[in-house]
Amino acid sequence: MAKAVIMAGGQGERFWPLTHRKFPKYRIQFEGKKSLLQNTFDRLARIYGKDNIYVVTTSEHAAMIREELPKMEKSNIFIEPFRNNTCAAIYLACAKLRQITEPNETVSFFPADHLIKNVALFKKTVDETIRLAAQSEMLVTIGIEPTFPATGYGYIEKGKHFSNKYSAFRVKRFVEKPDRAKALKYLKAKKFYWNAGMFTWRLDVFQKAIEKNCPVFAKSFNFKNLEASYKKLPNISIDYALMEKASNILVCPASMDWCDMGSWDMLLEKSPRDTANVYAEGLYYHQEAEDSLIINQTSTPLIVLGLSGIVAVQTPRGTLICQKGRSEEAALLAKKL
Repeated sequence: MAKAVIMAGGQGERFWPLTHRKFPKYRIQFEGKKSLLQNTFDRLARIYGKDNIYVVTTSEHAAMIREELPKMEKSNIFIEPFRNNTCAAIYLACAKLRQITEPNETVSFFPADHLIKNVALFKKTVDETIRLAAQSEMLVTIGIEPTFPATGYGYIEKGKHFSNKYSAFRVKRFVEKPDRAKALKYLKAKKFYWNAGMFTWRLDVFQKAIEKNCPVFAKSFNFKNLEASYKKLPNISIDYALMEKASNILVCPASMDWCDMGSWDMLLEKSPRDTANVYAEGLYYHQEAEDSLIINQTSTPLIVLGLSGIVAVQTPRGTLICQKGRSEEAALLAKKL
């Protein structure tokens, strides 16, 4: 049975004042009573079954994961000694799984904090990645069909169609986050996808690919002294370490309603809005306000009058008010407080 691993170790600083060290982004609740992590687990349970879902996180986050997912077995939580980017987290999880399952088992990796609304389409896409990875020696990723010229996402350019049996394409290249002009070109070209950061492969295929493209992980990793070996591993993302180098990569396109909420601005871009083009939550009132995000997580009213194109977020920890498009700048300023 295929396995799924949820990656949950980020800090989510860009969602100031809501997120902080003890309240990472995956604990945020949007449009319901469940957190992003809980919704991620529920989505994956429909595909893999609850017992086949694991979480890789840091020792600092382990207690929070148990609070969010109290029914998950402790043995299903893989704990890093410290945060060291996505390649180390993925390598650790694959090494753990090789100890408890078949060497050619199929495993998928998903971020903990994505917002996905079309769960049926998500399941259909993931099912295809599982079949592809199980039946081939390919590293499979998911590409989201872009709906606007996003500058906050990396992109994947597709190459030739892989097989008549699947919708997948060979990956021509990965592209860093572009400026707006390039993002517009990518949108019009209709051969680029947003990089969703979701991966599926067989354990043996992954190990061979790492040994070839980033051998330091295979050489330095040691369970007997995990912290010491982690200090020898480079702080590098899976994209840089493997996906941008390997030649056996496929992308499965998906048109699902997906959002990697990197900032308040991205949340506004993807959220449902009222007739004034405003997305709002909590105790608020707005009048003559347009194209704005208004979130209040306090019992004190938040009133917005006669303003357009703003982000206004009020929490017990602080209040953010800025122009739309500048919330990440504001989060950087908040670090100086």
